[in-house]
Amino acid sequence: MLEVVYALWRRDMIKFLRDRRQLVTSLTRPFLWLLAFGFGLRASVRLPVGGGDFVSFLVPGLATMTVLFASMFAAISIVWEREFGFLKELLVAPVPRGAIVAAKILAGSATALIETTMMLALSPLVGARFSPWGALASLPVLVVFGMTVNALGIIVAARMRSFEGFGSVVNFVIQPVFFLSGALYPVNGLPRVLRSVVIANPMSYAVDAVRGLCLGHHGFPLPLDLAVVVVSAVVLGALATRAFRRMEA
Repeated sequence: MLEVVYALWRRDMIKFLRDRRQLVTSLTRPFLWLLAFGFGLRASVRLPVGGGDFVSFLVPGLATMTVLFASMFAAISIVWEREFGFLKELLVAPVPRGAIVAAKILAGSATALIETTMMLALSPLVGARFSPWGALASLPVLVVFGMTVNALGIIVAARMRSFEGFGSVVNFVIQPVFFLSGALYPVNGLPRVLRSVVIANPMSYAVDAVRGLCLGHHGFPLPLDLAVVVVSAVVLGALATRAFRRMEA
């Protein structure tokens, strides 16, 4: 089973590393947000004590956003493989479907890790200041969060038969998850109803954990952040495996 997981993981990683345009365009998104929001709203946003400069405050949220988009859209490979017949070969092969899901989740989180690591490494060039050791410590959190998101993408992809259908559903899901996570603003002082929605969003805890490790500012206790991220990954991973076992080529 490990050989199967490695072979499928390696295949997806080779596809990703050969497509340099995808890597460049994926890095463009967080820096556009950082420049437009960070410098545009720097003087307008009041941060909590210890929150630091607004540009630096945005970096952990945008790093988590990079993982969110990269991991979610990595699951589109399932739709692509269904369109071109490769998925049918996988499904009829004597391979546990759980191994296929594990390989997809690991590949999706690995590609997201590459993108977010480059984003964190380059963000000081635009004036962001944060702890390098904290950024390194946050990478395992981002990896687990990437698994969570990729599992969610697999659940969606298992029910889709076209790129257009996958894209429309993913955009419907991904936008509220991102905007209601506290990635772009502090959650302290939000209206009660909006704060309740943010608290119910698993991404909020990933953002808070990364921000706490990088800047030392926590909205929630770090053990709670880590527990929510891990439990979300386990639950959605199990649901993704179940959805994949039921899918037909």
